[in-house]
Amino acid sequence: MTLAQPPDFLTALAVGDLSVFQADDVRRDELLADLVAAAWGTHGEFIDADQFLTKPTVLRRLASILAGRVPDDVDRLVGRDPHSLVLGAALALETGLPLVVARLVETGGGPRLACHGELHAGERVLVVEGVTGTGASAAEAVRAVRDRGAVIVGVLAAVDRGNGAAELLEGVAVTLDHLFSDDELRRTATRERRAP
Repeated sequence: MTLAQPPDFLTALAVGDLSVFQADDVRRDELLADLVAAAWGTHGEFIDADQFLTKPTVLRRLASILAGRVPDDVDRLVGRDPHSLVLGAALALETGLPLVVARLVETGGGPRLACHGELHAGERVLVVEGVTGTGASAAEAVRAVRDRGAVIVGVLAAVDRGNGAAELLEGVAVTLDHLFSDDELRRTATRERRAP
């Protein structure tokens, strides 16, 4: 008696057998564990974006999963310098969408976020954030995009700390989508510390 061999990858693809791919929920759970391992508690009881955005394997998988959350009608991505620029660049590479950099510039009234790079009036733009807290920086990126005449599709974050970002963005007619919540990261971190 011989055991049936699983189909090789190319054969499986040719016949539409998607079982050769890891399920989305498994990919997400593994990424969650890796985010916690890479960035939880390095500077207190919270996720430190600088810790997970500087790990190429985590960043690559994060961009891969977030790419599935980018709406089909988006023309460009915006990443805020410096904190969300790394994730914006990774997501641009994953999706093939052009990236605009939102950077502070000095104006007569003090520093103000402005968009740098090709951005045209009427284009549909998604703001990318590594971690949202109060949402103030995401709201500033929204304002900078609107100042250029582009249309905001939404804000996409890897992590939302739950400190009011969704509510603040709702106040400027923008929705926040996030992959992970701070509560979810906290539960995972606590569970992993208790594990034998």
